[in-house]
Amino acid sequence: MTLSNSMPSLLTLPEFAALAATAVRASGAAPENRQAKAVPAERMIRYYTARGLLPGPGTRGRALTYGRTHLLRLVAVKRLQGKGLSLEEIGDRLASMSPAELASLAAVPAGVIPADLGDPEPAAEPSRAAGRFWRAVPQTAPAPAAAPAVTDVHAVRLSDTVTVLIDGPLPALDTLRQAAAPLLDLLAVTRKDAP
Repeated sequence: MTLSNSMPSLLTLPEFAALAATAVRASGAAPENRQAKAVPAERMIRYYTARGLLPGPGTRGRALTYGRTHLLRLVAVKRLQGKGLSLEEIGDRLASMSPAELASLAAVPAGVIPADLGDPEPAAEPSRAAGRFWRAVPQTAPAPAAAPAVTDVHAVRLSDTVTVLIDGPLPALDTLRQAAAPLLDLLAVTRKDAP
């Protein structure tokens, strides 16, 4: 599939998934452990892209496009999964690889990758204001002021359903009951009115 004679070929998601399955099989990179699927599917490709294992796809109209680097990275992911590496470890390894190291790790046999398969242009920055929002680094909020230390707490039971906690010195019990009398009266009236 060629856009024009001078432009490299790119793949849609279904085409890419099919070619990736062929490349994984041909290179012997299919993991044999049961924790990783041997053949990449469209859903897995989207997941790997979201995890950062594959670069974001390009676009052609409304279609996503994939190319040579996507294919090499996907085969490399499968090869490293076969060696028992986690996706996080694989991501770390791939991030530090040069294009030549990536091609060597993927080891896709000649003739499997179409000669004119290129890479899509990086997606243009979104022009919406929301795009700028997500690029801005939020400032950290100041630490909340420390709560005053509780040094001496007393619990005083005023009735069957009311206990008051007092932080600090305990006033005279008669003074406390006199101050709490309106609260106790209000609660008693509320309980009588409740169904």
